[in-house]
Amino acid sequence: MLVSTRCLFPDFTITWLLLSDKMKSLPTNFFPKLTTELIKEYDLEKGVENSLSSFLLEVEGKKALFDTGLNEKEGPGLPDRLKELKIFPDEIDFIFITHFHPDHIGGLIDKNDLIYFKKAKIYVSKEEYNSWINQPPSEKNELARKIMKIYENQVVQFNFEDSLPLGVKPIKAFGHTQGHTIFQKGDFLVIGDLIHGQDFQFEHPEICPFFDENEKESINARKNVLKYAKENKLFIGGMHLKYSTCSMYREFYKNK
Repeated sequence: MLVSTRCLFPDFTITWLLLSDKMKSLPTNFFPKLTTELIKEYDLEKGVENSLSSFLLEVEGKKALFDTGLNEKEGPGLPDRLKELKIFPDEIDFIFITHFHPDHIGGLIDKNDLIYFKKAKIYVSKEEYNSWINQPPSEKNELARKIMKIYENQVVQFNFEDSLPLGVKPIKAFGHTQGHTIFQKGDFLVIGDLIHGQDFQFEHPEICPFFDENEKESINARKNVLKYAKENKLFIGGMHLKYSTCSMYREFYKNK
């Protein structure tokens, strides 16, 4: 059984949920600008290690999730983590979605493609929703369209100036997808897919994985968000950060 990591803040709790039963390792060629010298410097010969994660927010007697990982047909995931915490799906009040890639929304439905969180409101930026759902059907947006249809009575599309439930603040971080969103609650920042290679991207935000849709926007978002986090001394949680160094920590307070 995997152990979830709980972090207590003055008026809320964040629990990091590791959704895979083992670490993933991305090939270094997934990062086209990752040089031979950097691969050697950061000891990446065996690949770029990362995780698949979600986060549980508990505040004011309510429960919310940030993303839901892959569908349980793909392997152990969110249902197992929630069972370990003795949390039932109907206890989840809100789900904040960073973007519509399958490893972030797949857990919204069960292995039979049925609704999993019957009482939760699903929050997604209007930009992300439009870039996937208000487009012609294709293989790329098939899962997103299916899930949004299933949840059509529970979906809330927000603007970035909107106030979200539980004091959660949405922040633009476009580039990975057209509406990629990060979220802040107090001193905790959920950065979604801003970082896929924790070992080097904090120090080299100019290096993108090939699946960042807009490289220029992604680089700018990474630089701006990491600067913001440093200036405000925020804890950072990311869906692909390595658990070996803990997914919740203050970053960059050292000079290399």
